[in-house]
Amino acid sequence: MCNNELARREDGASAMTVEQMQYVSTMMQQMLAPVMENIGKILERNNQAMERIAATQQMMSTRMSDLEKQVRLKTPLSRAQETYINNAIRARARELLESRGFDEDKKAVTKLGGAIRRSILERYGVNSLREAPAYDYETALDQVKFWNNPSVIREVAKEAQARADMAMETAEQPAGVDGDAEVSGTDHQSRK
Repeated sequence: MCNNELARREDGASAMTVEQMQYVSTMMQQMLAPVMENIGKILERNNQAMERIAATQQMMSTRMSDLEKQVRLKTPLSRAQETYINNAIRARARELLESRGFDEDKKAVTKLGGAIRRSILERYGVNSLREAPAYDYETALDQVKFWNNPSVIREVAKEAQARADMAMETAEQPAGVDGDAEVSGTDHQSRK
């Protein structure tokens, strides 16, 4: 075989190979196009399903968060927490009345404590401390600690001063024969 013949065969073989490659490529495209289309549709459906799942999970997460919030709001103070708040209220009332000299007046301490308690109850919109939410216990203690209403304190102190003045007047009245306060214009024996 001569070189020319060999070269022709090689050229023919290469030309066949290029033609064959184009033919195979076209055949592959024709065969794979529907498969790739189907794969694309499957991926699109999977993507849509994933988006629906994500939306459902987001909705469930929101609902669970709302439910947790409701549970926290509905869980009332424990008896111990209620006792500690009441003790803090009494201590704060005494503290506020101490500067005015009425910290030993039980009526004044009770009245001022009632005003402090009402402010806490109003904050939570409840009728008793027991109904206040347990999760906000520390906030209630802080509210007691920082409570200061000068007009209410002044009113309670004024009433305590009036009671103290009345007690002083009663103590200063002269006593009768049997230790009772003397009543003017009546005979001691006619009262018996």
